[in-house]
Amino acid sequence: MIYVLLLIICLVIFYNKKGLPIFLYHQVNHLSNVNGDLFEEHLKILKNKKMKTITLSEYGEGKTPKNSILLTLDDGYYDNYKNVFPLLKKYNMKATIFLNTLYIGNERENTEIEISGMGNYKAMKNYVECGNGITDQYMTWNEIKEMSESGLVDFQCHSHKHVAIFKDIKLEGFFKGDEKDSTDMYLYGEVKEGYPKFPKRGEYSGPGIIIKREFFDIFREYYIKTLKELDEKEAINLGNKFIEENKDEYFIFETESDFENRIKKELLLNKNLIEKNLNKKVQYFCWPWGHRSKKAIEIMEKMGIKGFITTKKGTNSYNPNWKMIRRIELRKYTVEKFKINLFLGRNLILGKIYGWVS
Repeated sequence: MIYVLLLIICLVIFYNKKGLPIFLYHQVNHLSNVNGDLFEEHLKILKNKKMKTITLSEYGEGKTPKNSILLTLDDGYYDNYKNVFPLLKKYNMKATIFLNTLYIGNERENTEIEISGMGNYKAMKNYVECGNGITDQYMTWNEIKEMSESGLVDFQCHSHKHVAIFKDIKLEGFFKGDEKDSTDMYLYGEVKEGYPKFPKRGEYSGPGIIIKREFFDIFREYYIKTLKELDEKEAINLGNKFIEENKDEYFIFETESDFENRIKKELLLNKNLIEKNLNKKVQYFCWPWGHRSKKAIEIMEKMGIKGFITTKKGTNSYNPNWKMIRRIELRKYTVEKFKINLFLGRNLILGKIYGWVS
């Protein structure tokens, strides 16, 4: 037992500072789990440890000095420009932002910040109803260009719409009618009491199921008439039978070819908009919600995507595995937890163990 313990200690010492941690953020404002002051405390810790922040593009080019770290932000929220960018300039640190391009416009009308769920819901509602998803909750192209030209911020793909697909026709339950979720808005329209809840996954995760919109109101009528007063288990059983009886008329099951064509079109929108506006090549893709697919990797590699970034926890080697780059995101991003996760992520063996158990 003593020899095993000594071996573990030796491995931990040997692999210390040989891991490359990548931290994940979304919004950075007074409403989110990380505000500007807390984000600045994180940067101060990195500065005190003399860590070198690099961009994802630099990581891909092999420009990875010892004691490196990556800071990443998903989606492209306005507060990334308002709150994060000034701090990056203050500490001369770098970050990579993965953009959802449907929501990005050229000009800004207001600077009021909402929590991401409500901001995304309103944007998707406008897109579904009017075909325009641009929102002031996201950065503008002018702001993005300013950040890119500073040399401190790298911009890469994160899908155009960041929506979901239906993955199964087995009921998970029923809507109450007061839900405000952007992916539900995309798939159902404005949800009503009695609409059926189906399992969802990220749109790049594989072939999905297309459900004709009129089915939801047909099902709702059946719910109100037959299911509403039953206990949930019985209601779900009967609901599943009703779905089975109607699936041939209202459900379309994507083929592998349908899936390939859909994500090709979606990725090209995302990739081309970033490249057109920034005049820079885009080579990296961040999975929406971390929902991955081997088939999608094959498709996107042929389209020029070099690396795939996940939400899987753990650390990375200085010789990256581009099919699965790991990141660290914390629900409670306190200074203490940041320090602990930074310690784990900088140690290659501890970071790998962290990834396996989390």
